[in-house]
Amino acid sequence: MRRAASALLILTLTAGPARAWRLWGEPSDKKIRPVQELSDARRPAEVVAALTPQFIQTLRGTDLRQAYILMGDNLDRLSRPDEALAYYQLGAGLFPKNVDLLTRLGSILHRSGLDERAKTAFLTALRFEPRHWGAHLGLAEISAALGFPDRAAEHYEIALETISERADVWSDYAAVLLASGETKTAELSLGRALALEPRDPAAMVLMAFVLRARGDHAGAILRLDAALAHGGGAGARRAKALWLLEAGRDAEADAEAVKVLASAPDDAAALWVRARAHLAAGHAIKAYDDLTRAAREDANLSFSARAARTLRARLKDLEDRRFAQSHRP
Repeated sequence: MRRAASALLILTLTAGPARAWRLWGEPSDKKIRPVQELSDARRPAEVVAALTPQFIQTLRGTDLRQAYILMGDNLDRLSRPDEALAYYQLGAGLFPKNVDLLTRLGSILHRSGLDERAKTAFLTALRFEPRHWGAHLGLAEISAALGFPDRAAEHYEIALETISERADVWSDYAAVLLASGETKTAELSLGRALALEPRDPAAMVLMAFVLRARGDHAGAILRLDAALAHGGGAGARRAKALWLLEAGRDAEADAEAVKVLASAPDDAAALWVRARAHLAAGHAIKAYDDLTRAAREDANLSFSARAARTLRARLKDLEDRRFAQSHRP
């Protein structure tokens, strides 16, 4: 109940604009301002060219800290994350209480899969600014990845107090709420995400799973249809095929599976659905062929492949018995 009440409060109160990363604090001699303008204009190559070692050596205080931030940010924009990480590390070493350097350092470490080091950076930032949205967002993502949805939801809630215009964060928050069983609040969170990004197929697919968890199977399939109409991929169609099969709508499930197989001929889930449709129609040989193809997928990676192996074995046993009975002397 506390989770639902807290989450609903966040949904109610988060309406204002987000606070940007803090870039200015102490007085500056303004040497860094032209470089900041280049960065604001999204001209990363010019920023990196301007921030030469000789120029950086002339900077002090806020300007020097900002130089490390700008260098890291723009190297990252140029797809040079290792170099960006080096500048963030150097900056955080020189200015260990600067939360903007710490949170950027944590974010790039997290993206690199170094979550323990990232977590340390985020927690250090929170010592100096307990409700810094960047640190809480990073900790939310790490907690979600580690399988702690309740802990992740708490961090998302604090981050969303500031970045309430981020549709992707509302969707990620909804995902951990769904994992925690808070389906009503997850639906409200996705409503906020879709209000911000009405054509986002990923949010529509997630909404379908939320509606399904709430028992609205027809509404869930309609949401998958909406996702597919807005560019949703094979995952949405695969889910639709499985859900239609579960609902006993074999012919419709088969039609969706055929569409998946047109682009992914060995998709185990689609082959499983088509095999079940073949069985329902009395086409055992066709079902066996599809199950044989599906069973080739690594059993440790695909439930559909494991299920296909089991069903194929049973089908073969049934056919062997029928053969033996038909050839009795």
